[in-house]
Amino acid sequence: MSATRRNILDAARTCSAGEGLLPTSVHEIDPNVKCGFPDITAIDHEGRKIRFFEDRIQGKVFLLNFFSISDDAVSGQTAALAKTVKALGDKIGRDVFVTSITVDPENDTVERLAEHAKKHGAPKGWSFVRMGGLEAAVVAQRMYHFNRGASAGMGRLVFYGSAVGNQRVWGTFPTHARPEDAAFRVSGLMPRPKPATMRRAGPARPGENAYPWNHRAHA
Repeated sequence: MSATRRNILDAARTCSAGEGLLPTSVHEIDPNVKCGFPDITAIDHEGRKIRFFEDRIQGKVFLLNFFSISDDAVSGQTAALAKTVKALGDKIGRDVFVTSITVDPENDTVERLAEHAKKHGAPKGWSFVRMGGLEAAVVAQRMYHFNRGASAGMGRLVFYGSAVGNQRVWGTFPTHARPEDAAFRVSGLMPRPKPATMRRAGPARPGENAYPWNHRAHA
């Protein structure tokens, strides 16, 4: 058995056991193609088939974490993430999209994921998804690859980033980080609105404050 094949099987077993994900060399990452994500389909907690990159990452500011319902009973990570989601308020589903990927797809059925989403008050824009164990390992590999400061041994993490336009920013924060701090980080990735009109360059017009940033100029 080749080393790559062994890694694939080990990753699948790890995911099925719900014991967390260890990035493995199961996918050749090309950051210039779909931000390094392969073609992966998944099912969300409402039973909809989704294309992982196109529907949950592309053109979005996003949050992403790995969990299992059984582990949640001990770690409380979904409850912790729900506090960050609440802190982001109406930005969820409009400016920010959240994806929670189960690492125990054999036990976390669509019906159980739907109950879990309801239990934690998941708003529109927060999807709980299941995919094959190997596919979950591939997504984990990609996320850890682009967050070199994070390692699988650091504990439970929430990945966040922006794939809006040409922006490519990735980061992590601990699942149990202060919700206000986590929301502040994520909000910083949202595109800033462009001014409706451009200010004319050159000297100030008569009666116009040339130094709006200087309070002395108002004296």
